[in-house]
Amino acid sequence: MSKLLVFKPNITPGDMDPHFWPDFATFFKAPYAFAYEDTCFYYALSKDIPFNLLAIEEQKSKYTTLEDWIKNKFKATDIRPSVNQAGKFYKRMWHPSDYLLPELLISNPESYTQSLVVIELLIKKMNELFLTIEPTQKNVHVFGLKIRELLLLACMEVEASWKGVLKEHEYIKNSKQPWNTKDYVKLLEPMCLANYSLALRSYPNFPHLQPFSSWNPDQATQSLYWYNAYNNTKHDREASLHEATLLHAIHSVGAVVVMFCAQFGIPQKQSLFDIVISTFDISLEPCPQRFYIPFRTRDTANPEFSDSKYCF
Repeated sequence: MSKLLVFKPNITPGDMDPHFWPDFATFFKAPYAFAYEDTCFYYALSKDIPFNLLAIEEQKSKYTTLEDWIKNKFKATDIRPSVNQAGKFYKRMWHPSDYLLPELLISNPESYTQSLVVIELLIKKMNELFLTIEPTQKNVHVFGLKIRELLLLACMEVEASWKGVLKEHEYIKNSKQPWNTKDYVKLLEPMCLANYSLALRSYPNFPHLQPFSSWNPDQATQSLYWYNAYNNTKHDREASLHEATLLHAIHSVGAVVVMFCAQFGIPQKQSLFDIVISTFDISLEPCPQRFYIPFRTRDTANPEFSDSKYCF
């Protein structure tokens, strides 16, 4: 498979013959684009190129390197290597792609459905809490046993997702100790977990959630505040019940939603996900250097992908 470059195209309609505008139209205002090569040609795809269109291509004989070509052809800036190769993807690690069918990310349909059912149950429990405790800034430090129950259940589901992804990629720990947050935090970058943001739709004044934004490998448990609270109140309820706060519980439910989306994408036509969409506004700051781009050439009619095991 070919190496992949990410770049910002800076061409405008005035830079080329109008005859070629239709081919390059998706590059004119694209925030980023992608380039790769085979033995004879260079290829480029913009972020928004339609699924049924081929990449822009040109024979390699005219340019020394792929980088030279995109600088000349697209006035490329901010050129950087992609973390992935063209044509490669990782199961249970979703990144926006109009080319990769979402179902290819699912290795176990039963586990996928179970995850959706658990999310629905957790959000229903959270909404039941909201009937008693209004989710406002004044109430974020309210704590109690029902809140603790939600915090425990949500964090156990987050752990299940972490373990599921590591198992999918045959992660092996150097020691014989059970997996812990020092292992789980290795998912932070490849899944772009810190880039997810959530907001409660029915409570717009409640602070936005970024459950993984503070996660630090050097303090893998303590830096994940809601998970640290779960850990403390799970092992010592009498001393740490005060950590089972409404804020931590809401953030833990948000973390469950983020882990689902980071594995399988944000479903648009999945009825079991309706409760999530109606409860949370989900946004993602893109990680274009991790996008899945097909290895698609003049000799291939369809986008080509093959799955790989992620090397941690």
